Amino acid sequence: MKSTQLMKRSNNALNTLKIALISSCLIVAIPTQVKAASINILNHSFEGPEAPLAFNREFFTTNIDDWTVNSNAAVVFNPTASQNNTGLNTYFSQSLPDGLQTLAISSGDISQELAVTLQANTKYTLGVFVGRRNNVSFSGYNIELLAGNTVLASNNSITPAPGTFTKENVYYTSSDNDPLIGQSLGIRLSSDGIQTNFDNVTLEATAVPEPLTILGAVTAISFGTIFKRKVAKDKPKK
Repeated sequence: MKSTQLMKRSNNALNTLKIALISSCLIVAIPTQVKAASINILNHSFEGPEAPLAFNREFFTTNIDDWTVNSNAAVVFNPTASQNNTGLNTYFSQSLPDGLQTLAISSGDISQELAVTLQANTKYTLGVFVGRRNNVSFSGYNIELLAGNTVLASNNSITPAPGTFTKENVYYTSSDNDPLIGQSLGIRLSSDGIQTNFDNVTLEATAVPEPLTILGAVTAISFGTIFKRKVAKDKPKK
């Protein structure tokens, strides 16, 4: 009798050991907290070149470093220097989101091809501050995230109060078989009419766990629960 009980306990111990080993292997697949990685955008807050004094005593230039301009009226300008020089409160009632200069577009767009490509299983978050001058009616805009010549996602849903900037986000999540994987990422900012302002353009990428990884995590948790129950059941009663 004692021999049978010892053999039974030995088998139970062996089974629980197998479960524990399987669980430990699967637990390795549990995803840890993933941090977003910032993607470099050249001249992201339109600080280059430094806007010189132009006509109307304002500081602006039609030259925009690192961006491709497809507009007859796209400039970078310094609103604080312009306001100090003109004495007019026609610009912004708050500080710029970043730096001293901002972009202004009227009826056209600017774009930039980035030095990175679309990756699989990745969530992209494009952030842009959209501004509206105190003395200009808001005509609308669009912010687009591109892969090659294809628009991945866009947004144009906010209307800033006069003299302010409001942040707009654009989101896109690629799959493991996304047909555009390997295409160069790009950003396009456009205005539908009289001046829309843009500032502090950012792009972040966050890896998304694959379905099998998630399944492994769930399975590991399940095995862990079974293991605890089995150990409790096989524990000799006093």
